[in-house]
Amino acid sequence: MGGYAFYVWGSYLATLILMGGEVVVLLRRRKLSDQQKRSTSVVQGKVITNETTS
Repeated sequence: MGGYAFYVWGSYLATLILMGGEVVVLLRRRKLSDQQKRSTSVVQGKVITNETTS
């Protein structure tokens, strides 16, 4: 690699770590969003569904 192996493999490693972190953040955000949807859809003990009519 002409003396640039450390830079090249370091760049691959940094990219892999950042992409993995992005997946973790997205999964946490989705889980939190699902929890918030469930907690706001319960009103006075009744579950409200978002049914649409066409």
